[in-house]
Amino acid sequence: MSGLDGYALSRAINGLNSTKLFALHRLREKSMSSSLPLAGIRIVEIGQNVAAPFGAMVLADLGASVVKIEPPGGDDARHYSAKAGRDSSIVFEAFNRNKESVCLDLADEAQRQWLREFIRDSADVCIQSLRPGKADRLELGADALLPTAPQLIYCNLGAYGAHGPLSELPGYDPMIQAFSGIMSVTGEADRTPARVGVPLIDLGTGLWLCIGILAAINRRHSTGRGGVVDVSLLETALNWMTIHFGVHAATGATPKRAGSGIRGVAPNRAYDTADGQIMITALNDRLFSALAQALEHPEWLQDPELASSRERGKNRHRVNELVQAALMHRSRDEWVRRLRDAGVPCSPIHDTAEVAANAQVSALGILETIGELPAVLAALRFEHKRPGIRAAAPSLGEHNAKYLPQD
Repeated sequence: MSGLDGYALSRAINGLNSTKLFALHRLREKSMSSSLPLAGIRIVEIGQNVAAPFGAMVLADLGASVVKIEPPGGDDARHYSAKAGRDSSIVFEAFNRNKESVCLDLADEAQRQWLREFIRDSADVCIQSLRPGKADRLELGADALLPTAPQLIYCNLGAYGAHGPLSELPGYDPMIQAFSGIMSVTGEADRTPARVGVPLIDLGTGLWLCIGILAAINRRHSTGRGGVVDVSLLETALNWMTIHFGVHAATGATPKRAGSGIRGVAPNRAYDTADGQIMITALNDRLFSALAQALEHPEWLQDPELASSRERGKNRHRVNELVQAALMHRSRDEWVRRLRDAGVPCSPIHDTAEVAANAQVSALGILETIGELPAVLAALRFEHKRPGIRAAAPSLGEHNAKYLPQD
């Protein structure tokens, strides 16, 4: 690890005027992103994989200076499949742009002490997603840092939450999808439960992390004090299950899988066409009438079993069979044109390649290329301008020389 061993670091820490050094770096960083709302905010990220890195990247996209602390082997996500360069992967590149990387061995006390000083003297926010209890054992937890840095906003990101019999267990997105009930309501009714195809819980927890941190920054403006923000994968997943908990409480029934549709509602699901799939949602009477006309079956409107939303819900299997049969005579794209012209909500079911080439996606300017890799930019704009990419994901320890004392 360049410029860092226990003896040299201990000797340098004793004589380093770190506050001045950090102030100079922060001035330079603020000037680089001064038009963004979080310019001047310094965040230290001690996180791996997806949830914490994604949340920190969102804050970096908004202008914060994010220093990512990595172990000697690097973030685990660097070693996932689909490699991207010497010490990276597509997953790592996706969630670590606009950051700096400092490589530390937290088993070494001198290096931990440097990190404590760095956080105390220069950080507005510290994000950690180490295994439960590890930050405290390393004296890098909130109890160790906040007494000497009361302005610090300290964010814990865990798997099962800060309290309860499972609070000390680690966890990953698929495990929490299973535990929270999300998998029980995902997939086809006659097949085994399915995992949502994107890391829904990781990404959602990263966003809750951002919400908590932004709220704490706002509170600090009036109080001058930071504090602790706790988020977890399980609490995110339980939020996503709000409607299902409501159904269970109101009816006593356990919600089941319904494929691409919703039980008791029709037509509202994915259907085959002559050459692809289409999603149609025609829930009220006005939309069903428009759908029947567009599919060239006006006689449906005279059928008592199809006369109202409630009746169609009771007879949803028949409704779906009728709609499915009618759609098989034309192509997906032709049906999309016809149904949109009729005012029926619908969408082609795209694969990733189709999305990347789509004119609407292109018009939004949200896809960009870093080197040879595609990147999806922040899903918002300020004054009609989307925050861009100031730097690609860093190599391991790329910024050690900038921050760490050198011999």
